[in-house]
Amino acid sequence: MKAPTLPPLLLVNDLRFAFGRREVLRIERLEIPASGILALQGDNGSGKTTLLKLLSGLLVASGGAWQMGAQDLSPRDAARFCRGRHVYLHQAPYLFDSSVRDNISYGLARRGQNTAERRTAVAEALRWAGLEHLAERPASALSSGEKQRVALTRAWILRPRLLLLDEITSNMDQHSRGRTLELLQELSSGGAAIVIATHDREILNTLGDRHLSLVAGALTPVVPGRAA
Repeated sequence: MKAPTLPPLLLVNDLRFAFGRREVLRIERLEIPASGILALQGDNGSGKTTLLKLLSGLLVASGGAWQMGAQDLSPRDAARFCRGRHVYLHQAPYLFDSSVRDNISYGLARRGQNTAERRTAVAEALRWAGLEHLAERPASALSSGEKQRVALTRAWILRPRLLLLDEITSNMDQHSRGRTLELLQELSSGGAAIVIATHDREILNTLGDRHLSLVAGALTPVVPGRAA
């Protein structure tokens, strides 16, 4: 029996965003699936990062009709709704000047989770990401690729409804890159909803379930395996 099709996690019609008088995005329709990986490509400066920040609530759209499940929201209410539920990971993430373990634990502490629960959750996250051997190492001593994996794990442990990744493999060595792609595939198979903005051809051609290209502020579909 075919599994029922889930309604989209998020749907926006006539999404617009402008810096002052300069319109950066005008997207007729954007639908984010309830699970799976949506790969987003586009030239530098095309607006990919801006779009991810809109979807995370870090920026407020200039216009658009937002629908989250059964809720119809204004751009400002949509941004408020997305914050905390959707997590954005920058391509050069900031890590605190403390151990890997403490960095991964930070978000749970902010949520008020008790020490014993945090310890268990962090141990599970370290195993999941293959970072157990780095648990006590200062974040400042990590390579760029290791820092990205720590940041991804810090985001994963919060169980966001939507994970928004900006060029996550751009500074990784081959080992870190391969392990990160495995982790993303595991997340997707487990039902996570992920949007990845990337120039990585392997992600664009093999990893994403849906592919979109951002050109001149508008989105167009891309046939998988034919990424530019």
